[in-house]
Amino acid sequence: MHSFVTKTKQTYKFSTPTPLHFSIHGTTNILLIIKLMYKSIVFSLLLMCSLSAMGQTDKLRNEILNYTDSNALYIRNGRKMLIDKLIDGDLNKARQIKNSLLLNENEKYLTFYPYEQRMLLYCLGEYDELQYSMQQTDEKAIEKMKLKIKPAADDLELTVLALVRKSRLNIENDLRKQVVNAENRDFLILNMRYMVGGKEYPDITRESLNANADTFLLKYPETKYSGYVRQYIRYKMVPSKWGYGFEFFSGYGLGTGNLYNNFHGHVPLGVAFDVLYKNWTLYLRDYIGIGSTYSDIAVNGTVWPKSTKANTCIPEASLGYTLPLKSKLHISPFAGIGGLLLSPTESQKDESYYKQTSNLGSFAWIAGLNVDIKLGKKNETYPFVATNEEAFWFLRIRYGYVMSNLANMYPGLSGNMHYLTIGIGGIGHRIKRDL
Repeated sequence: MHSFVTKTKQTYKFSTPTPLHFSIHGTTNILLIIKLMYKSIVFSLLLMCSLSAMGQTDKLRNEILNYTDSNALYIRNGRKMLIDKLIDGDLNKARQIKNSLLLNENEKYLTFYPYEQRMLLYCLGEYDELQYSMQQTDEKAIEKMKLKIKPAADDLELTVLALVRKSRLNIENDLRKQVVNAENRDFLILNMRYMVGGKEYPDITRESLNANADTFLLKYPETKYSGYVRQYIRYKMVPSKWGYGFEFFSGYGLGTGNLYNNFHGHVPLGVAFDVLYKNWTLYLRDYIGIGSTYSDIAVNGTVWPKSTKANTCIPEASLGYTLPLKSKLHISPFAGIGGLLLSPTESQKDESYYKQTSNLGSFAWIAGLNVDIKLGKKNETYPFVATNEEAFWFLRIRYGYVMSNLANMYPGLSGNMHYLTIGIGGIGHRIKRDL
């Protein structure tokens, strides 16, 4: 029996955990718990941040939706009320609203655009304030205005424009009665005509406005409003003082003295370029006449046979002054320098006399008269180079007398030259603003 128990105990003996066993498993559990706690903390923090952001977003959204700026709202409502009172004809109430809005204006908000304010002052008859406003046109004030928050879009500009157009003649009469200073009075009338003008208002045309501006500037040459009138009111496009022209011409030329005796008359072909400044014109011409010898010509130890072809060249640079007789007829006397060159044609270069006669020429004085006839309808222009150009075609009849020095160099070639040409060409001036 003793042996059985012992066997049984040996057979069913339970092992007892050692201290080292407990240490390993305990550490593992603690690390697992710490890891789970870390994840929970991170998740909680992320959740709190998300909820906080959502809360802030909703708060900002509600703040934006419920935002009202007292200044902007006051200006918007005041302008609407002002429009209603102007339409109703309640000018006293309109003045009160206008003054209140201007008092509310600050460095941040713009109550009226300059055009609106000035038209409003015309409409309300507040001419002293209008004169002050017209003098506040310096660049610093304009740049400062651009930085301000602009008023919301409405019909104030159209309303005051319609009212001033409707009452323009009455306002002009009030200005004549109430504004003592003649210069200020005439300027305010001129400026009102400028501000109400437009294609849809035929009572004020660009031509009449320019004429009124010219009259004002002539009447008050030292006016303080000169810059404003020239920059804004008067809009005149005028031709530049400088211009250019060209011409293609032909005609007939005939010598005098020995030139007449030795050469037939010739037919020239040529081109000319004109440079214009005010009424002065510089003519640059290339004249080549085609003719023939009339008789044998003894020159440079050889004989230039008669009935052979001869060229007559007259390069020219002359200065003329234009005298307008009528709108389409101008005459221009001119004088200048040039040359007179006589030579055989290139086809005769193999002839024995060619080398001795191919460079017969001398300096020459040239004078004469142009008659230019403008082509096309009156005031009709044909731009040649650019659209901003005033240009026209012309027919030119030109007489010239060439006084040469050939006699001193070639005794057998003494004489001068007459020519008469007819040409067609064009003259152009760039168009620019007359300030």
